[in-house]
Amino acid sequence: MGRRSGLIALASGVLFGAAVLMASEKPPAEYVKAMKDINAANMALRGHVQAKDYDAIAKDAAALKPALEAGLKYWSDKKVEDATGWAKDAVKAVDDLTKAATDKNDDGIAAARRAIGASCQSCHTAHREKTADGYEIK
Repeated sequence: MGRRSGLIALASGVLFGAAVLMASEKPPAEYVKAMKDINAANMALRGHVQAKDYDAIAKDAAALKPALEAGLKYWSDKKVEDATGWAKDAVKAVDDLTKAATDKNDDGIAAARRAIGASCQSCHTAHREKTADGYEIK
């Protein structure tokens, strides 16, 4: 009984230690770049929507797509289902944004922006943690 209890305690300790180490991690450089590209395109998009500059909105969507696809690849590779789903939703919303910009459909643009924002916010809430020197993935 004593040896078995010791092995169970050791195994539990190892698993707990691994969970703590995996709890937060620095995102890889390509992921950080993708997130910064998304932020920059989204900031530009706000102004272009206000100005009803449909060509610029389409360009913003074109800038968003590869960055969101990089996020999708990251989460897919990690096999994180919720984040993968949100990333897929965001990529689809960018396609919707492109079509709405081409059609000069303000309601479609607004709906696509809301969908992109909701996907990003959901993922950030679930998987992003503010640290003293930036963000980590939790």
